[in-house]
Amino acid sequence: MFPTIFTKHNIEFDPTKCVGCGLCYKACFVDVIRWDAENRKPVFKYVEDCEHCFYCQSVCKKEAIRVVPNYASERLLQSFPQYK
Repeated sequence: MFPTIFTKHNIEFDPTKCVGCGLCYKACFVDVIRWDAENRKPVFKYVEDCEHCFYCQSVCKKEAIRVVPNYASERLLQSFPQYK
């Protein structure tokens, strides 16, 4: 199994598939993914801020990134008084 970075959801990254194109880094609008220019690889720096939008996963043509949401850890913050 490849390294998994834990948060309320997981980001699985397979460095053997990564070709260093940087598309995942460019796709991440909340700066969860930073870029290591020396090694030409993504660095998952702020995973707790991940919105699990799947942009990084969808732009990775080599399927090196997989976002695995953990919906069980989330709560619905809406309330419906008529159902109480």
